[in-house]
Amino acid sequence: MLFIFGISPKTVKTDQGQFVCPICKTRSAYEIKTQRNYFSLFFIKLFPVSKPRESAVVCLNCGTHMPKMVLDH
Repeated sequence: MLFIFGISPKTVKTDQGQFVCPICKTRSAYEIKTQRNYFSLFFIKLFPVSKPRESAVVCLNCGTHMPKMVLDH
């Protein structure tokens, strides 16, 4: 019998909005993404095995990942 199991990350979009990106210097949309590790069996994520990692802000114009503190400026 063959069992394929392991731990893999899952990224979830938790929020979205608009901001002035400090990298591309334009007003653009952003998404806040959070990542957790999940136990998977046959490539199906079953349950979380870690706490959520710190969220990251992703600029949808240039694709840069930044810490959430850029939204405070």
